[in-house]
Amino acid sequence: MKGYLCLGSNLGDRLHHIRTALEGLGRSGIEVLTISSIYETLPVGAPEPQENYYNLAAEIEWGGSPLELLHAVHAVEDSLGRQRPYANAPRTMDIDILMLDGVRLESDELSIPHPRMEERAFVICPLAEIAPHIALPSGRYIIDVKNGFSGDEIVRIRTL
Repeated sequence: MKGYLCLGSNLGDRLHHIRTALEGLGRSGIEVLTISSIYETLPVGAPEPQENYYNLAAEIEWGGSPLELLHAVHAVEDSLGRQRPYANAPRTMDIDILMLDGVRLESDELSIPHPRMEERAFVICPLAEIAPHIALPSGRYIIDVKNGFSGDEIVRIRTL
């Protein structure tokens, strides 16, 4: 099934972490079909000052279950030294499952579609770059959601 992920890093060599994570996704059986540019963004909801994030969206193809995908992306995060000491802590790698074709899931472990994706420019802007015509879970088109953001949290855009 096709779907979309968001990758982000704000610790260490952020560009290296993103490249390594994309390679790790491929080794985990997650076919990366398309990636966006990298969006350097301000941290959102951080309890203390942090470095800016590098974020990108990826369109993927996955043959397993949603929970198997979650475990695969967690393994990639862990391989890059991801720590989870508290909510919104700085991280070497964060991979969110945004949407999977035809999947709606709500559990303690995983929610698909991602419940806060439409509130975050660092998700919507890169996702709109690679999937400009999709309808989001709310029924709104991604371009309309993107146009509603001020752009204040985006520092710059760069290619991988």
